[in-house]
Amino acid sequence: MSKLQSIKLDSLSWENICQNIVDIIGKVLRVDIVILFYDGLQQFRKQYFVYQKSTSQALDGELLKLTVQLTEEITVINDLTTDVWWQQKCQTDLKVNSAYKQANIRSSISIPLVSQEDLNAILTLHHCHQVRSWQPEELNIAMMMADQAVYALDQVRAYETMKALAQREATINHITTAIRSSLEPQLIFNTIVQELGQALKVDSCSLSLWTKCDRFVRCVALYNPLETRLIPQETKNWQRATISLVPIAENPILQKLLATNTTVYIDDLIQHQDLARYELPWHSTSRALLVVPLIIDREIMGSLTLRQSTEARTWCQSEIELAEAVAAQAAIAVQQARLYETTRRQAKQLQASEKRVKQLNTYLTESILKRFLPEAIVNKAAIGKLALDLNPEPYSVTILFSDLVGFTHLCSQLESSILSELLNEYLEAMTTAIFERGGTVDKFIGDGIMALFGAPEKLSCREQAIRSINTAKQMQIALMKLNQTWQDKGIFDQGNIPYLKLRSGIHQGLAVVGMFGGKQRKDYTAIGKAVNIAARLQEAAQPNGILVSEAVLDCLTTPEIQAINPKRVEHQLTNYNFLSYSIPI
Repeated sequence: MSKLQSIKLDSLSWENICQNIVDIIGKVLRVDIVILFYDGLQQFRKQYFVYQKSTSQALDGELLKLTVQLTEEITVINDLTTDVWWQQKCQTDLKVNSAYKQANIRSSISIPLVSQEDLNAILTLHHCHQVRSWQPEELNIAMMMADQAVYALDQVRAYETMKALAQREATINHITTAIRSSLEPQLIFNTIVQELGQALKVDSCSLSLWTKCDRFVRCVALYNPLETRLIPQETKNWQRATISLVPIAENPILQKLLATNTTVYIDDLIQHQDLARYELPWHSTSRALLVVPLIIDREIMGSLTLRQSTEARTWCQSEIELAEAVAAQAAIAVQQARLYETTRRQAKQLQASEKRVKQLNTYLTESILKRFLPEAIVNKAAIGKLALDLNPEPYSVTILFSDLVGFTHLCSQLESSILSELLNEYLEAMTTAIFERGGTVDKFIGDGIMALFGAPEKLSCREQAIRSINTAKQMQIALMKLNQTWQDKGIFDQGNIPYLKLRSGIHQGLAVVGMFGGKQRKDYTAIGKAVNIAARLQEAAQPNGILVSEAVLDCLTTPEIQAINPKRVEHQLTNYNFLSYSIPI
């Protein structure tokens, strides 16, 4: 008995103390099996503690649980085979009868442990293999040791109760401090699940925001020390993974939560196969759940979920109370987060006018201008050094048309994926040639390109002519390089495909330039007779040739014309009679 009195509460855990009690009783009374079962303790889970004599064969713990008889009076059985009460009980409970036979129990004592604190526990002693007539002195020793066990358990409970209260206060204080000291919702939510998860020693603790009107639960914070497949927050994978797999309307656990507005706890989901798993996509299967609602103005706005992965767990009252206290703090945090978000939104609205102007400027720069203007011109426009009046108005411009020869045949020879890759490489190279010389890409017409020089950035007629001719030459050179690249890749080996050739037409004249279209769509382009003449020149040009109009050549000085060495060609195209000149590459 002095051994029981010598147990130090502050040096052992609750489980170790209970195990020490059954070990000491078993050795002192020299019995084969001692079982201590307790239930109904607010701060502890229902548990069995078992002592088995080292010389006896080890028996399964689940089997031994069936041998514990809940009774309010001391029950002494010297010989189970002859005891009338026991024989009647075995006839009504075949599982218990089978358990006793498998354990080969012959004699037994059951002693209820009762204290002023209404301790609901029972001490069971078994003797196996042979009958044992319990002597009065043995029974007295057993009862005295039971009294000492009650005293020890009362002390343990009081000690653990104080520890639980201290832990609860510490957890709530940490969470309250986090809420008061930070305006960042994510930091607060992370602190809540970490503090609660560590306090209750669960496999995971998650905080989710949802209402009865939502379709799925969205997790906003997660504590999972044992999870092997962690997903970094603030990533696309995290955003997808935080949406629950089971819709709220089809989840009986959440439906029960909505119906009662009270905590739902499940000790063992294996015993409740009809209940849906309350899971995030990467979680393993849960075994036990504790789900606490976050209530704001009598409406559920979210929940705290504590999860045990592989083992059943009896959620005791003190654990539920702590989780509910934390949920109340979490509800405050959600309100604070909403207030913080509302304040941020109002601050943004105060700056709305300035922001709209910036957004419009960004939209014009990024979404429109960079599609058809060189980056240098776009940058000038963005900082106000170039005025862009996009309303249609007359401009003196030089128009360049170019088109691939043989592209139609190429389309019938190549797969669509290869063809699209080839076309994109071609258009990128041509656009680069245009932008490097200050041109504007008006549009792509399949494999054809229309470019402008002199709008929106105004240039002299001579400068327009020089830039457009040099651009057409550079486009020819770029295509030669692309042909060689495609040849090296083996593209032209498929179906005996010939090299692609480019022909270009250039004309200078008056055109109306600006944004054309309706409310849904507008394009920056040029229209007029000058555009049509440039298009006709491109059609009349020879493969790998550049054909320019006399108007273009007139803008150049005599040395420049000699350097170009044009060849005069007379043309009579539909509706137009004019002279044009073939420019060598």
